[in-house]
Amino acid sequence: MPNGLFGTRGLKLLCLVLMLVGCNPEKQWQLQEITGHLPDLRFSLMSDTGQAVTDQTYHGYLVMLFFGFTNCQAECPTALFRLAKIVQRLGVNANRTRILLVTLDPGRDTPQALHRYVTAFDAGHAIGLTGADSEIENLAKRYRAAYRPKKPDSDDIVHSAAVYIFDTQGHARLLATPDDTIETVANDLRHLLDSLRL
Repeated sequence: MPNGLFGTRGLKLLCLVLMLVGCNPEKQWQLQEITGHLPDLRFSLMSDTGQAVTDQTYHGYLVMLFFGFTNCQAECPTALFRLAKIVQRLGVNANRTRILLVTLDPGRDTPQALHRYVTAFDAGHAIGLTGADSEIENLAKRYRAAYRPKKPDSDDIVHSAAVYIFDTQGHARLLATPDDTIETVANDLRHLLDSLRL
């Protein structure tokens, strides 16, 4: 039997290549994919307009959720600025997105304070959320968001800067970090929104 491309050796080589391709699929996302690793979006809180809201309030929107507080000096304003820029990059898809800031300082971050804060960055898409300490703590635990409550003599709260991205059905899909560029995040969001149309 010949040992050419379609001979015994060639067939074995082809099988090996197909196996390797199957084990190393092309990466679909530039961001970290969290599909199946984190739970669906679930919460019951108060919005920055004083209304009771749940995850269902934002059903149909691509949600970018992160934890922070209005007196945050670095991570939070940077994150909101970046997220506002990302939304701008989405063009006509911008109206299909919502930015949700869950406060880690509900004692001081009143709905009014949250509203002033988030609308300074993006009045059309950013929303501040607050609630009881236990509600915030449970939500942070649900998404493994690390934070350390402020000390009595300090205004600071040490917290993670990750942004959790949920699709229009509330499924956890992607995780963005400060190391991801604005264009990288925007590209993945476009890709995700396009895939949801199929």
